[in-house]
Parts: sequence; structure tokens; C-alpha cells
Amino acid sequence: MSAAGAALIDFDGAVQCRRATGAVNLLLLGQTGGDPVGALFAAADGAGLEGLPPVLHAVRLSESDGSAAGGPRRFRIEARELQLDFSAHSLQLHRDAAREFFRAVPPPRVPLGRRIGWTLLLTLLRVPGVEALLVRLRGSA
Repeated sequence: MSAAGAALIDFDGAVQCRRATGAVNLLLLGQTGGDPVGALFAAADGAGLEGLPPVLHAVRLSESDGSAAGGPRRFRIEARELQLDFSAHSLQLHRDAAREFFRAVPPPRVPLGRRIGWTLLLTLLRVPGVEALLVRLRGSA
């Protein structure tokens, strides 16, 4: 076993483990702090990943200190069910950015009168013939 380095991510609760074929060989899907997070690995080899259960609990993902420069990186999954060391060429962490985005970009403030006006207009346009009447009224002004 190699020495574990700094924790990359600590998942809360249950984490789904999915094996895949192609560029991404392993997906870990779970939550941290109530936000969805996904970890995607391009595994260097499938050694040790075959027996990975479909669901893990209390998962901590860390990169081992012994990763060689230019070669595959070493990772460690520590969970209630198992501890697993494996190598991968790359790791992608995907986090839901909605909370931070909407904190930085406030929602637009639309005055109540404008919202009521648009609601009435769109409701009236559902009635057959109202569109033609509005076009004639607007053209005569």
C-alpha cells in the first residue's frame, strides 16, 4: 500500500460506482455538502477495479504521494466497505456550480406591473382572433 496524500474529495452518504469502457473507466457519483459531485477516471489499468461494488459509503478520494511525474497517477479510495489503490492517467472532478453562480449573478428583478402586463398579453394571445385585433390596433396608432 502506498502512502495516502492530501484528500481530493470527501463524499457524503452513498456514492455510486460505475465501470465504463473507453476513455473514462470509472465514475464515482455522490454529494459533498449537499451538492452533486462526479469523479471521472481514465484508469491506466483495470487492476483491482473489477470487484468494486455498485455503491460505497463514507468515501474519501485521495492522490497518493508516490505518483511518478509523467506517468500514471496513483489514487486511493477509502470507504466503509473497502480501501483500494489504483493508477489512472487523469482525474476530472465535476461539481454543480449553480449555487456559486447564482450567488455571484443575482437574479433579475422584474417589476410586478411588467410581470402582470406580460401575463395578460400572453393569456390574451391564446384567444383566436386577438392577435389580428392587436395588430390592427397597433397599426392604427
